[in-house]
Amino acid sequence: MSEDDLSEDRAAATAEPPSSFGGRLAWERQKAGLTVTDIAARLRLHPKQVRAIEQESLDELPETAYVRGFVRGYAKIVGIDPTPLLADLNDRIAPPAGSVVDGMTANGDYSPVRAAGRETASRQLVIGLAVAGLVALGVIGWYSTREQARPVAVQAAQPARSPAPAQAAPTAMAADAVTAAPAAVSDASTSEPAVPAEPEAPLHKSLLKLTFSGPSWVEVTDGGGRVLLSQHKAAGDEVLLDGSPPLLVVLGNATKVGVQVRGEEFSLAPVTRADVARFVVK
Repeated sequence: MSEDDLSEDRAAATAEPPSSFGGRLAWERQKAGLTVTDIAARLRLHPKQVRAIEQESLDELPETAYVRGFVRGYAKIVGIDPTPLLADLNDRIAPPAGSVVDGMTANGDYSPVRAAGRETASRQLVIGLAVAGLVALGVIGWYSTREQARPVAVQAAQPARSPAPAQAAPTAMAADAVTAAPAAVSDASTSEPAVPAEPEAPLHKSLLKLTFSGPSWVEVTDGGGRVLLSQHKAAGDEVLLDGSPPLLVVLGNATKVGVQVRGEEFSLAPVTRADVARFVVK
């Protein structure tokens, strides 16, 4: 260790610890007499990455999920509680106020209560049409059965006619049967209406839809800080996510990601810095 490093460590040992996560970790490292190389070896990182953590240069580090793990491991090495450090890190990666996606409906006024009412009305409409279709099918079946039974009723009534002359009755019965049969067939073929097609149920629009045209990574965190999704994605992948807003969304290589919020396109240009996009879905 050089004389400059020893002087820096002695000065750090007498100063008050900084409140920021990077400054506090550097202060604790110097107080413990450790070098950047020592920390890098224990965390299995490059010394430049350790310097980036201490200098809080988030643009030089991988996605947030990994940075949280680095900070937690660093804090364990120097023997301090990582909770306040992670809280400071979360504050630094929070998106700007202008990146909040609130509503995203055609008229700009989204209400969960009205949306739930519309979904309930749509379900009731589909159920009503389905019941009406079943009733129509039942009526058609009953009518068809009634029409098919009509020739049998005509043949059963023929013996009640006068038996004289003896040969005229069978001839008349045959003529009636021949006459009735085409009528019954005609009725059955022309009277049966087409079965109405059931309307398609309205498609559900996911809260968040991500499509990837190239390699990227995505991390989605809910309002309580719970990580819902943290993955690398390849070209052709698609993510549909329904969660309890607000959702914090971080996208790496943002130019390769298409975003829809509640079925509507959302531009990442205003919320992208160094090809990393950060925004909140309320």
